[in-house]
Amino acid sequence: MWGNRFGSNLIFTMVVLFLFSAFYPIPLWAAEGAKKWEFPAEGTVGEIHSSPAIGPDGTIYIGSDDGKVYAVQPDGTKKWEFETGGIVSSSPAIGYFGGILRIYVGSEDNKVYAINADGTAATGEWPFVTGGKVTSSPAISNSGIIYVGSEDNKVYALKIDGTAEGGAWPFVTGGKVTSSPAVAADGTIYVGSHDNKLYAIKSTGKEKWNYPGATAIISSSPAIGSDGTIYVGSEDGKVYAINADGTAATGEWPFVTGGPVISSPAIGTDGTIFVGSGNAKLYAIKSDGTQNWDFSGTSSPMSSSPAIGSDTTIYVGSDDWKLYAIKSDGTKKWEFITGGKVYSSPTIGFGGDIYVGSEDGKLYAIESSSARLVDKEAAWPKFQHDVRNTARNNTNVGPTADAGSDQTVKSGNAVALNGSNSADPDYGIPLYAWTQTKGTSVTLSDSTAVKPTFTAPGVDGDNKTLIFKLEVTDNGGETDTDTITITVEKKDDDDKGCFISTARGE
Repeated sequence: MWGNRFGSNLIFTMVVLFLFSAFYPIPLWAAEGAKKWEFPAEGTVGEIHSSPAIGPDGTIYIGSDDGKVYAVQPDGTKKWEFETGGIVSSSPAIGYFGGILRIYVGSEDNKVYAINADGTAATGEWPFVTGGKVTSSPAISNSGIIYVGSEDNKVYALKIDGTAEGGAWPFVTGGKVTSSPAVAADGTIYVGSHDNKLYAIKSTGKEKWNYPGATAIISSSPAIGSDGTIYVGSEDGKVYAINADGTAATGEWPFVTGGPVISSPAIGTDGTIFVGSGNAKLYAIKSDGTQNWDFSGTSSPMSSSPAIGSDTTIYVGSDDWKLYAIKSDGTKKWEFITGGKVYSSPTIGFGGDIYVGSEDGKLYAIESSSARLVDKEAAWPKFQHDVRNTARNNTNVGPTADAGSDQTVKSGNAVALNGSNSADPDYGIPLYAWTQTKGTSVTLSDSTAVKPTFTAPGVDGDNKTLIFKLEVTDNGGETDTDTITITVEKKDDDDKGCFISTARGE
């Protein structure tokens, strides 16, 4: 008897697991460091050196050496592709002004492009033509000005219509500008140059100061600390700390690594600076310029820039084809192997997915324990500061939740909730959380999706009222909520009674 019961239970369990795996191919218990998807799933595009940016609805934007910018949905499927006339190693930056979302990116065809959210080219004077390759990634001020470097030795300031800013712009340096600009809260623009200098530029385009201390080119992009200190690497193997007035920081600065520093620094909540080096190490540097620790688990250069997760895990790529997850004490948590060098810098998307490109031509989504980027106490948590790659460090402004308009539906019908009109003016919303607060319990397809669905319950008598709450969390940890009411009516055919016709004689 027990044997039969055990056998029946085992068969039932196996059937349930089979059906679950068929309908849910990505298991809910997927381990950290496991691949969720890769794009493209078949074949390859050009090598990917660009770093991803994430839009308000979770769309991932990334450039490729095949000359295209790709928009990839959070499930790994292609939304659209936009073709430029050259290699796109520049990383996209997302601007969101006046309710209009645009993606800005440079190309090695000497142009800067503006792309609408639907993948079409922006109108106006776009694309903007420079005198050299644009491998620098754009930065966007809080007033909507786009700053970007070019290999024609200049830094440009562009309006959202594609015209150049006036004043003293463009700003001329003494070498190629492959470093990506960073914009301080006071509007100062910081950028490195191949003339070995870091420049501070006023919003008018005039020079504020330049720091000439490096002895090799600066292709690393600056990071701005909470006290205004600017941190940047140089190919002379050093990381420099420069005060906001252009003087060298005191303490043990500059910090000496054993190889060229192409990686751009990230800054954690306690002021620790994380940066990779060509000597195959990731360094954690204290704010006084002394070393906290180094991670040497790879034998290849680390040109990728680190990203810091909400659980303080540091994610960084390496030329050994791997993405590393490193604990806050400098020990390895896990590693993920791609099919090529990981020059691209990772970012952290919806629910903690790590997105990163590889020279194998693929964009990867990888499971992690981080819910999002580290909280608002971190001055500069990743390359270009935030998931939109704005490269500005203004004080975080909280998000606005929008659960959509109330709906009236029929019982048994599929119902879609829609939080896509939720907005964040600066750094983006990585987390959506839907909960039902009233009415007959229903099952949402995915309570963390922007647009989850459910089946309306049956109605026997009066209409049923269901209320759902949406909570959104931005990348600074700020939250907001909104609710939506769903009224469920009987189906039309439920109202049709059973009528019996009786013939009546004369």
